[in-house]
Amino acid sequence: MIELIATAESLEQGKKLVDIGVKYIVIGEKTYGLRLSGYFTFEEMTQMADYAHQNDSQVVVAANAILHNDKINTARDYLAQVKQTGADLLMVGDTGLIQILKEEEYQMPYFYDASVLNTSAGQVNFWAKYGAVGALVAREVPYVEMIEMAEEAEIPLLVQTYGASCIHQSGRMLLDNYFSYVGKDTGELEDHDLFLSQPGLDETHFSIFQDDHGTHVFANNDLNLLPHVDQLSDIGISLWYNDGIYCPGDAFVEINALFIEVRNQIHAGTWNEAEAARLDEKLQDLHPVNREVSTGFFLYDKDTVR
Repeated sequence: MIELIATAESLEQGKKLVDIGVKYIVIGEKTYGLRLSGYFTFEEMTQMADYAHQNDSQVVVAANAILHNDKINTARDYLAQVKQTGADLLMVGDTGLIQILKEEEYQMPYFYDASVLNTSAGQVNFWAKYGAVGALVAREVPYVEMIEMAEEAEIPLLVQTYGASCIHQSGRMLLDNYFSYVGKDTGELEDHDLFLSQPGLDETHFSIFQDDHGTHVFANNDLNLLPHVDQLSDIGISLWYNDGIYCPGDAFVEINALFIEVRNQIHAGTWNEAEAARLDEKLQDLHPVNREVSTGFFLYDKDTVR
């Protein structure tokens, strides 16, 4: 059974995603969650978990930040609060946090999310031995390599099918430094509509923003695999992950509804090229006007990626 995983920017949006049939809602707060579309209080997490459970969905709390000693030292208190919300899973990439999850009091199932590191079944299967119940495949892995990963992985693979892809993170406040250097108001740093261009290449537009975790730079184009998701189904990858950090509000909900429609057509055996083109056109209309989409590395041959 193909299931969708989607980020939620708010309790309201999360409920709407549940209502259309999204199975896993990814939420979190700003200390342990990384590059989220919105931040939840623990009370809101509890409300989200209650609503999800009433509607046969589950809540995944993102604890996927890179953790230094200060955050590791408070992680047990954080995990205790997360467990009290009734959330079902975590999304984790830091080995220090995984070490704490081995302690009986803090044990929770988790999706392993280590960004660019999840490139092989060996990596996935290693973390399966330490409590991972699924693993988010690195965005840099092309489909031809996913085939082998899917055959050998001992736990389900998650593949991002829509949304922005981070290509660089620095722990330094690079935008603070730049804005101070050019004498601009740093209040603009709260805005996620900032872009970075390569010198001499005006057509480039890498999204960039800064938060408590540092500075984040995203790929030139957002990911859109809607016309190709049947290929994921063909190799048994049934967890599709959609990220809404740069697609706010109801547009993101409607885009997920398109993926639900694709899923239903694949299950019914009615999915074809005409339907792929029709639904892809709808997605393009819903996608933010100041952003473009591509298939990322998905259609590359493995030698090109290497």
